[in-house]
Amino acid sequence: MSITLYDAFGVTSPVADTQKIPLGKVCSLGNCEQVEPDPNYVFEYRTVKRVLKNIGTRKPMWIHGPSGCGKTELMVQVGARLKRPVHIISMGEETSLRELLGTFELKAAESKNGFETAFQYGALTQAMQNPGAIVVLDEFNMAPSTVAAQFNRLLETGKITIPETGETVMAADNVTFVVTANTAGGIDESGIYAGSQAQNGATRSRFSGLRVSYLPRDLEEQIIVRSFPRINAVVQLPETNKTLSSLMVETAIAIRSLVAEQEVSLPFTVRNLKEWAGSTLAFRDIGEAFADAYFDMLSETERTSVGEVFQRMFGWNLE
Repeated sequence: MSITLYDAFGVTSPVADTQKIPLGKVCSLGNCEQVEPDPNYVFEYRTVKRVLKNIGTRKPMWIHGPSGCGKTELMVQVGARLKRPVHIISMGEETSLRELLGTFELKAAESKNGFETAFQYGALTQAMQNPGAIVVLDEFNMAPSTVAAQFNRLLETGKITIPETGETVMAADNVTFVVTANTAGGIDESGIYAGSQAQNGATRSRFSGLRVSYLPRDLEEQIIVRSFPRINAVVQLPETNKTLSSLMVETAIAIRSLVAEQEVSLPFTVRNLKEWAGSTLAFRDIGEAFADAYFDMLSETERTSVGEVFQRMFGWNLE
């Protein structure tokens, strides 16, 4: 029996029965067991629909949203369920074409002087030759625009030429290129993402855009409860009709507002949320767990603002 869209992603559609849609009809599947799917990961139907459509048509995607909302992990988990290899290539201000395309390297050899030069493919040229690969260019908005512009021909034709050798490398069958970034490629109007580069329109126009954010509060709470089933029974809360998992999510949302207002510089990610829950089970202490997962990485000024949020949610002060 073939796996369905619902089996793989656990999503329902307002217009179709996802339990009757074979996943292989949506996009081609691979046979890679590189990553074991996280059974506690939660998908949104809208996001899955858009991602699978673009993978199915090999349309490059530009996925953008706030730091720590799970852009890269989204593609890892999609790849795991499609059984397709996922290659994550980190981009930054110092990223060079040689790192991406390749360069000559000195290697030991049985020759007169014991060494010889040999060309070594870079991270991008290696990844794009893997059939069915999902090639993720992570934090693409941090890459110099001169480097990013070199992708135009690759995205248009599926091939790229290595300047040092003149070789043209073709993308293998069913390879999809995905960019993850904090911005949509334009100017960072928020001022939050230092070092973010504005990319030219010729590059941006070659992508299908997908804006993502943190999951709705009910889905974030679902992640906590799925990952830590005992979380709502482990600690005695002050008088309240709310569960610990719901208060944790409310705290996360409030801190993210502080980040958006630039009162706090450290994003509160889904990873922080899960670490907080896990540490709460380990310590049996919500405050100590919060400090372990997030609070103790803040500056003194930030600790004051975040401490006020914690006090408002739980009724006591952090030390």
